[in-house]
Amino acid sequence: MVGFFFLLKGLVFPASILMMLAFGAVLAGFLYSDTKNWRSSILHSFGRIPPGTVLGPFPVDISLTVQLIILTEILLFGGAFAMYFAIRIQFPFWPPAGAPILDDSIARIQTLVLISSSVLVEWAIWQLKKGNQKAFKHGLIGTTILASLFPILQFGFEWPHLLLNKILTPASGFFGATFFLLTGIHGAHVVAGVIAYSYTDIRAFMGQYSPKNHGFVEAASTYWHFVHIIWLLLFALLWQGSRLV
Repeated sequence: MVGFFFLLKGLVFPASILMMLAFGAVLAGFLYSDTKNWRSSILHSFGRIPPGTVLGPFPVDISLTVQLIILTEILLFGGAFAMYFAIRIQFPFWPPAGAPILDDSIARIQTLVLISSSVLVEWAIWQLKKGNQKAFKHGLIGTTILASLFPILQFGFEWPHLLLNKILTPASGFFGATFFLLTGIHGAHVVAGVIAYSYTDIRAFMGQYSPKNHGFVEAASTYWHFVHIIWLLLFALLWQGSRLV
């Protein structure tokens, strides 16, 4: 992220490229070593659990794992917001002169989508705990569909509208750079949430969740609620905040 930010602002070009290449190399190495066993692991794990099987308690306590994930996310977004405010306080008013007042129509729809999906997934988990598998599956599918709408609206409509019409770009100044950096990081987390829910859907329709086995669903919902909270902060700062003089 530091390298990307430097690149957007044209600062220390060689260092920014080096940072990004180093990250890419580490990520590629991790994916290469980690994905080689994915196919066999998935086939074995799914093959051992026939549809309709009642698994009982989740075999691994994932509460600590979820807590560590949320902690790292707090540190990540905490640093990003600290950068935003460190830049913002350098200006007598915000957004800086020449920055556009952003249309928040799409952002409002995205907010409604996230709120609805958070409520829906909690309803789905509640139905699972009651033993209503049909309602649970419907609620989970609905959550995944709503979650998918968010990146579609962001990367398919809002970003192209801002960039192609040159309303706001990463080169538009500090406001543009911080806007695309913060919303881009958050958007990547939303995509990760959609992938997690898609995986959860597959396991749900294979009958791998029950009133006593719902640890992964709870973990995915906890992550999703966190992403939702971060979005509310971004909406208040970047859209509603851009209307303050």
